[in-house]
Amino acid sequence: MKEQTAQHQSKKTFLSTPTLLITVAVIGLLMLGVWMVNNNQDDSSSTNNALNENQTFIEMAHIHGLGFSADGRELFVPAHTGLVVFSDNRWHIPDILVNDYMGYTAVDDGFYSSGHPGVGTDLINPLGLVKSTDGGSTLTTLDFSGESDFHVMGVGYKNHTIYVLNPSSNSKLPAGMHYSLDDGVTWEACRAERMPGEVLQIAVHPTDANIVAVATQNGVFLSQDYGATFAPIGESVPIAAVAFDSSGESLFFGYQTLHRYSLVNEQMGTLPTPTFTTEDGIGYIALNPVSSSLVFATFNKDIYLSEDTGQAWEQIAQQGIGRNP
Repeated sequence: MKEQTAQHQSKKTFLSTPTLLITVAVIGLLMLGVWMVNNNQDDSSSTNNALNENQTFIEMAHIHGLGFSADGRELFVPAHTGLVVFSDNRWHIPDILVNDYMGYTAVDDGFYSSGHPGVGTDLINPLGLVKSTDGGSTLTTLDFSGESDFHVMGVGYKNHTIYVLNPSSNSKLPAGMHYSLDDGVTWEACRAERMPGEVLQIAVHPTDANIVAVATQNGVFLSQDYGATFAPIGESVPIAAVAFDSSGESLFFGYQTLHRYSLVNEQMGTLPTPTFTTEDGIGYIALNPVSSSLVFATFNKDIYLSEDTGQAWEQIAQQGIGRNP
C-alpha cells in the first residue's frame, strides 16, 4: 500500500510538470506490466506456441527492453507474453517459459533481467536478479529471489558488470544505486554525486566496468569511477533511453531526438529519426553487436530498425503489433 501511495503521489507531481512527461510514460508502462502480471496470469500459459510461423501478426502488450543475439540475427523484445523475436524479417514467439521481464539487458552470452515469473514456473515472485544463456529457455537465479524487482538495471555487454537501482532495501542492499563485478556475489554502493534527476535507465560500458551512463529527467550523465561521480553529456533535457555500442566507442541516447556521443573524441551528433508526437518518444535503444543495425522502441510501442546506424529507418512494429509479410 505504501508503494502504491508513493507512485500515485509521484504521478501527480509529474503531471503538473510538463518537462517531466517522459517519467509519466515510464512509470505508466512499468505499472501496466506489474498489473498485468498480477491480474491476468490466467490469460497466459507456461510456454508460448512454437515459432508461430503462420501467424500474420504478433502482439506485444508492453515493451521492457530490446536486445540483439550475439550473432546479430535475432532481435529480442521482452513483452507481457514473454520474449518476442524478430529475425529474417518475421516476428515469432519462441517455445520457452513465459516470464514478464523487467530491466532486461542483452549480453554476449545471453541476457540478465529481473521481473515476475509466469504461470507454470517454480520461480518466486519477484524474480530478483536472473540470467539466461539459452535465449530464455532456462533461468539461473543469481540473487534477491522473492525480494526485489529491478526495473532499472544495466549490464556490460562483455564484462557482465551489473549496475542496479534498488528501489527499496532488501536483505543485502539499501535503496540506491549499486554495482557488482562478480555476477551479484558481492556489491558496492555508487555514491552517485552530481547526478540530478530520477534515473530512468542505466547503460554499462561493454568492457570498462568503471564506465556507466544514466538517462535522467535532466539529461544523460556519464561516470568513469564506478558511479561515484557523474558529469553531464549534452543539454539538460529529459532523456529516457541510453545504450553503448558493443565496441564501447559510442553512446546512443534520446527521447524525442536521437543522439550519438563519441567517447573517443567527445563529439556528439544528432541522428535523423521518424517524427514523434508530443506524447511519444524513444523508450529503448539497442545496437547490433556484429553490424551497423540500430533499433529503438517508443512508449507507444512502435519499433524502428535501421541497417545503417540511423540514416534510414524501417518500422517493424506499430503500437505493439509486429506484422509478418
